[in-house]
Amino acid sequence: MTGEARIVRLGARVHLFVQPSVREAFSALFRDVLNCNVAELDFGRAHPIVLVRFGDGSAFSVEFSDLAPAVSPVEPIDDRSAFRGAWIEFRTPDVDAVQAALRQAGVAEFRHPGSNHVYFAAPGGQVFRVLDIDYSGP
Repeated sequence: MTGEARIVRLGARVHLFVQPSVREAFSALFRDVLNCNVAELDFGRAHPIVLVRFGDGSAFSVEFSDLAPAVSPVEPIDDRSAFRGAWIEFRTPDVDAVQAALRQAGVAEFRHPGSNHVYFAAPGGQVFRVLDIDYSGP
C-alpha cells in the first residue's frame, strides 16, 4: 500500500446482536457481576437496546433479536464450541478480581490455543477476554 492509511483507529463502539431469550442474563452479567453502567434505550423495537458504557467514553450496545445467531449452550465450553463472531477485549486495573467475579457468577471460560489468555462466554455466546489496562501485546 502506498500513501497514508485511510483507516487509522478502531472506534470506541461495538454493536452486538444477541437472542432475546438471554436478555436479562446478558444484562445482569455486565450490570450486577461486572458493575458496569448498563442502560436500556427504547427505540420502539421489540426489546430495548442495552448500552454498556465505560468511564473512558467507550461503549457497546446490544440489540436483542431473533435474527441473532442461536448459540447452544455447551458445558464446558472450549475453543471448538465458542461463538464464531467478533470477540471483545475488555480492560481493567484488576484482572484477578474481575476474573474471580466472573467465575463466582458461573460464567463459562475456556482457553484458545493461539493465546495465553482466558476467554469467557456471556449469555448468548459472546466471547470476551479481560486484560490489564496497560497490557501491550497480541
